[in-house]
Amino acid sequence: MHFRRQTTICREGWYYLAILGLVFGGAMSKEVNLLLILAGMLLGPALLNWQAVWATLRGLRLDRKLPTWVGAGDVLSVGLSLTNGRRRLGSWAVVAEERIERETASRSGQQRATPLQPTVLFPYVRAGQSSTGNYRGRLAQRGRYRFGPVRLSTRFPFGLFSRSITVGETETLIVLPRLGRLTQNWNARRLEAFSGTDRRRRQPGPEGDFFGVREWRPGDGRRLIHWRSSARLGKLVVRQLERPRSRDVAIVLDLWQPESPTAKQLDTVERTVSFAATVLTDLCRKGGSNVYLGFDQSAAGAADAAPADCLGGSASPAILQGMMERLALAEAHNGDGLAVVLAAVLRRIAPETELVLVSTRPVDVSDLSSRFADARSGPMLRELLRRARVIDASSGQLDEYFETQ
Repeated sequence: MHFRRQTTICREGWYYLAILGLVFGGAMSKEVNLLLILAGMLLGPALLNWQAVWATLRGLRLDRKLPTWVGAGDVLSVGLSLTNGRRRLGSWAVVAEERIERETASRSGQQRATPLQPTVLFPYVRAGQSSTGNYRGRLAQRGRYRFGPVRLSTRFPFGLFSRSITVGETETLIVLPRLGRLTQNWNARRLEAFSGTDRRRRQPGPEGDFFGVREWRPGDGRRLIHWRSSARLGKLVVRQLERPRSRDVAIVLDLWQPESPTAKQLDTVERTVSFAATVLTDLCRKGGSNVYLGFDQSAAGAADAAPADCLGGSASPAILQGMMERLALAEAHNGDGLAVVLAAVLRRIAPETELVLVSTRPVDVSDLSSRFADARSGPMLRELLRRARVIDASSGQLDEYFETQ
């Protein structure tokens, strides 16, 4: 898809035309035939360059291949494929200039960054064939980025004139939050939380609950053989054990910041989002539990999401991908929707679920409990908040559990 074509005179071209004008002017004023012939010889390359830049970009098509996902600070590799649709005449020295711009709204307090413009050089593309290239870089901030359109340009062969066309469709890519490292303090708290439900793990013998038998295979331990079933079936069978289930976890984020935040407050929001992403990634990799994520999505850029919603389910890569995409678009605001978010989370989770509330401001749990007067949800929420682990990211408490990388 073509949008715009433009041919300009390069700086070298202006010098060349200036010399051509002086020679032609001298030939006409002095009536010197040799200078007139020289001016004609100089005019030839200029006309050839004008026609060459026009013909080189005619019939070109560009395709882009974005990665499925990428994290903030990770290496981003984008592939470009330039196809020459002409039957004759190849294209030389074509430069593809990409445009990458962050779409996330600026009401979070962050200034809109200058668009990035990586370039890829295609030395030669044969007629009827394609040539590939790529560029690599890092996107430091999470959010939604728009790629394209691409500007193709060439100055072949003499560099006197430059022609450019804008081609290709625009595409978007969601850059996920940057992951960090959970400290030993966090792991110790998690182990303490699991101890009430996973005591069977510390008992000797096989782990898990018995739910069936299967045929013995080489490498199976003798302790797993179910001798009674083996005698009845006339062949060796072993017990199949269900993996012990870990305690369910719900992460609730309170991304608050004033209308004019400082650099430290902006950094606190990003660290809070990174911490939630790291915890959810760790839980989904281990599996064996349900995970939930709740936060005020009124400024999250998710058109299909309610202002207060709770995402979650059985820990899996699919659930993790959905949560990470929502976190990538999450934005801080100066409203107070924490009580509504907690009510939405309460409707989804079981009473024994571990609740972790991470806020960018000091939170008074007793004040939150007093806001729920509903006869059914009030007592349950107050009990849940009483057992909740509250982390105030603005006071540096997050450093006890999380380290950035």
